[in-house]
Amino acid sequence: MAKRRSARRSPSWLTGLVLGVALGAGLVLAGMWGFRHGMLAPQHTAISSHPVRHPAVPRPHRANPALPPRPEVSQAPAPAAPAPAPQHTAETPQTPAAPAAPVPLPRQNPEASEAPAIEPGPPAPHEPETPGRSPHARVAIIFDDAGYSILTAREVEALGRPVTMSVLPHLPFSTPIAQEAPAHGVEIILHLPVQPEDPTIPLGPGVITVEMGDQAIRNTVAGDLDTVPNAIGANNHEGSRGTADPRVMHDVISIIQARHLFFIDSMTSPRSVGAVIARQMGVPTAARAVFLDNDNTDASVRAQFHALIQIALARGQAIAIGHVGKVTAAVLRSMYSEFDEAGIQLVGVSQLVQ
Repeated sequence: MAKRRSARRSPSWLTGLVLGVALGAGLVLAGMWGFRHGMLAPQHTAISSHPVRHPAVPRPHRANPALPPRPEVSQAPAPAAPAPAPQHTAETPQTPAAPAAPVPLPRQNPEASEAPAIEPGPPAPHEPETPGRSPHARVAIIFDDAGYSILTAREVEALGRPVTMSVLPHLPFSTPIAQEAPAHGVEIILHLPVQPEDPTIPLGPGVITVEMGDQAIRNTVAGDLDTVPNAIGANNHEGSRGTADPRVMHDVISIIQARHLFFIDSMTSPRSVGAVIARQMGVPTAARAVFLDNDNTDASVRAQFHALIQIALARGQAIAIGHVGKVTAAVLRSMYSEFDEAGIQLVGVSQLVQ
């Protein structure tokens, strides 16, 4: 009986268990379905249409315009930093502009002259018979600074016209040049170094200074002449200070007088008294009218030669000074026909002293 009851109860217990499991499974499935269709779908839609990154960005982005710092950052001085870049682009490194400044440098002045390149002088005593053409005009051209190189001296010797070469004393080629030049029709004179006003200019050997005593000046001039054989006269090299000193020039001219030479005043100073003292002492003298090559270019030297021609026509004679080793000899050679057409005779400077 008891066994029969237990057999009857057992099916109801199993039935309850099965129903409970089925109900639980149903609830689980229903929950899963509801979760998937009720919550996941909307969440998925929100993600796909509004990425999480997007809502996070608008918030600070909207807040920033309201903040004053935003305009400060929006101040575009950072692009303005390129504005100084144009300043950099103005390129101080544009060094081509810098060399342009040195172009207006003062003209080289080989004689350290304080006087004008063209000296004023008296007109010719007699007007030429044919206007613009004087068959009696004479020009003497002196080539200064010989003595450093035999080659530059030989360029002058090869000119084939009467010219004068002024030789510096105590240089390697002073004596050889003075010895050979007369055979080529070139007159030789001493290029006597005299103290200039500018104390920074090197004085060189055989210079006459204002500090020297009278006998020292005379001995120096005599020694300078000894290194330049065949010299028939002298002119001053530089000397803007020394040639303005009457005592110094009296001592210089006294040796020139004793050797029966002449003196050409290079006129490196408007205060020079060289020619005046030479006349007072009865020494033949003359003065320079034109410096030819203060600017050592073909165009400038040619222009100075043209000025020399006009001065010679106006005054009847003129003395010009150029320098060895410059374009002067070549330009002179190319202008022989112009001197000839103007009726101007080239002569040694000894022909123009008085």
